[in-house]
Amino acid sequence: MATTAVSSTTSTATTATSTAAANKTVAATTSAANKAAAQKIISSLGAGSGVDTASLAQNLVNAEQVPQANAINAKITKNDARVSGFAAVSFVLGEVKTAFAAIKDQSSFNALTADNTNPNAFSVTTTATAKTGSYNIDVLHLAKAQRTVSDGVASATASLNGGAAMTLNLTVGGSAAPAINLAAGKDTPQDVVDAINAAGYGVTAKLIDTGDGSAKPFQIVLSGAEGAAGAFSLTTGYGSGAGTPGLNFTASNAANQAASDAQVKVDGITYTRNTNVLKDVVSGVTINLKAPTTSTAQVGFTRDNTTVKTNLTTLVTSYNDAMTMLNVVTDPKSTVDTYGATLVGDSTVRMLKQQLRGMFAGISSTPGTGVGSLWQMGISVDQAGTLSIDSTKLDTALNKNFDDVVKTFSGNQNNLSVYSTAPAGVAGDAVKKLTDLLGPSGVIARQSQNATTQNSKYQDDLTKLQTRMDGLLKRYQKQFAAMDSLVGSVNSQKTSLKSSFDGMMAAYGVKN
Repeated sequence: MATTAVSSTTSTATTATSTAAANKTVAATTSAANKAAAQKIISSLGAGSGVDTASLAQNLVNAEQVPQANAINAKITKNDARVSGFAAVSFVLGEVKTAFAAIKDQSSFNALTADNTNPNAFSVTTTATAKTGSYNIDVLHLAKAQRTVSDGVASATASLNGGAAMTLNLTVGGSAAPAINLAAGKDTPQDVVDAINAAGYGVTAKLIDTGDGSAKPFQIVLSGAEGAAGAFSLTTGYGSGAGTPGLNFTASNAANQAASDAQVKVDGITYTRNTNVLKDVVSGVTINLKAPTTSTAQVGFTRDNTTVKTNLTTLVTSYNDAMTMLNVVTDPKSTVDTYGATLVGDSTVRMLKQQLRGMFAGISSTPGTGVGSLWQMGISVDQAGTLSIDSTKLDTALNKNFDDVVKTFSGNQNNLSVYSTAPAGVAGDAVKKLTDLLGPSGVIARQSQNATTQNSKYQDDLTKLQTRMDGLLKRYQKQFAAMDSLVGSVNSQKTSLKSSFDGMMAAYGVKN
């Protein structure tokens, strides 16, 4: 462009006049124009290239790298949000599982309160099958296990039969057990104890050190099963041995105790049992005998549904909280920090909503005769989608159909494994489903893991992108180095041209 301007100006000056004065004027004008053009070139190319090539190279790389990195980082951010969203969902569903677990067992509904006038003689505990009412109870006898104590011996390793073999014969509950044979050299008190325990005939032996300061402080104590049927006797055969000092059990030993059954009178009827823990005398009630009574005690059972109602209220609250969170994570307009709009349009959340609603709807897998679903207890979803309790209906169900309520929730099961295929009622079945959903191989864990795995791949993509961009930057730097070299060459030509222009001006008599 500068060259064209110079040519036009020179042509115009040549054709306009041929006088020396005119030539001198034109030469001056041309010199000024050429000087300006040269200065412009110098401004562009002089003093090096005049361009910050390092910034230019980096800017070119950034122009290519930043959009790609932003796209990848956006995917990482989205997956991080998904992980947070599923963590929130997992937490609220865990709360629902906890609420269901509190009412999944029949024993969770032990709602009777017992009023016992003699707790020192016996205690009572109830199960969900216990009924309201009152009882008169007399404890006549306690069940006891036979205890037989040997005479003292010098030590745990003292020989009882001079080192010879010996035989122990036990009769338990009127039946003779196979003989217990002790080999020669195995006739010490400790050997006797070990042999009796190893036989497993229902008699337990132990060796004690009374520490009474006598020459024979060691004694063998034999104990049978509780109840009259656990009575036993022991005889010793010494074979070829002398039986010295032998194994002796003196009947008059004050520490001995005879086996006996428990006897208890309930409302005038006497019950005899071989244990002090009576589970079949009053339906749904366990009576634990402690001491005989001197007068009749009274026990009254009244129903207290406070705990049951509290557990059901907690369940309803946990459902509503879970549904709220499921809505928050899928609402594109949510402004909730961290979790809001993190799972918009996610099909897993839709499935979880359906599963959760299903746990509260329909008929129990173990319905009662009069009550078999939650709505019949007053637990239902209103028009806003919120679960609520009608207290009046719930009280009616608990008061009139308590057994049905228990069966509907628990299937009358206790501690049923989550792997069991048996019907477990509304609560038991829900715990099974939630355990599967929330487990390490459940859908929530899989979705979170998938997002984490994808982010690992995206991080690899960022690393690869950075590697490519580092290579591109080096290429640009190499190209710009070549450009700088070219500019240097151009600058040399510029200097030469300037000298030529100065010579031409001098030929026209024009001073610079």
